[in-house]
Amino acid sequence: MERDVIVQENLNSALERDVQQAVKRHGLVITPPAQQYLVEMLERFAKYFGLYKDTWLTPITLQYHHINDELNNAQRMQLQRDLGDHCLFLVGYFYDFVRKQGEGQVRYHAQIGSAAYQQTGKSPLVEIGQKFSELYLIIGDLHLPSIKGKRLIEVYERWEETKDWYYASLLMGKGIVPRSFKGNN
Repeated sequence: MERDVIVQENLNSALERDVQQAVKRHGLVITPPAQQYLVEMLERFAKYFGLYKDTWLTPITLQYHHINDELNNAQRMQLQRDLGDHCLFLVGYFYDFVRKQGEGQVRYHAQIGSAAYQQTGKSPLVEIGQKFSELYLIIGDLHLPSIKGKRLIEVYERWEETKDWYYASLLMGKGIVPRSFKGNN
């Protein structure tokens, strides 16, 4: 039990530090409650995947339909929050997986997630929905420590092929400014 508390405190501290650094690196203005929500969301996903390695999330389209079928406002709001969380986590952390299905899938997940957060009408979720496109880059920064050597070359090759801002952001996080960005920033 004591070990679990220590691991949880270390996870929380590490996520807080990493999110703060990413927010600063991207020059994003985000309220403390929104920043804390991101940390807590990432903690929930870390626990979920640690406990249920053989299961994955309900498909986004099914989650969306469940929201529309729900008549209870409190339950509807919870489902909207969950949908927003899943979209933000998928696009932020599993970007390559989503992007392999096409750039339209990234936009689809971003639009669905952003709308789900904003439809709750609750703070800080509305803010997270409004800043969704910037926040998935913050979550993407969690990959920075593991991007080195061959993985760094793969990210650069993906950027050269797609000119995708997500990959450019990762490269810049590693101190590499892609050629076409040198004159723009």
